[in-house]
Amino acid sequence: MAAIATGDVLAQEWFDLLDQRRFTVDHESWTAQVFGVHVDGLDAWIQLEFAEDRRRSLLLHVTALTGIGAVVEAIRMALRPTER
Repeated sequence: MAAIATGDVLAQEWFDLLDQRRFTVDHESWTAQVFGVHVDGLDAWIQLEFAEDRRRSLLLHVTALTGIGAVVEAIRMALRPTER
């Protein structure tokens, strides 16, 4: 059984997984930039901006049990264009 990371280790893991990660959504490319990771116990809040449009930002709340696949899908959903 793998140990669950906490504190600085958890923050560094999320940073390493997401900073400079490229996302392609509807033929547009986005590069995530992690501006902060705040950890409180088993919870983390990850602040992201995107190099292509710094006005686009996200604040993600994850728990120690949240997998990278769920986070990537949440980011892709947030980057999808909205219907006008």
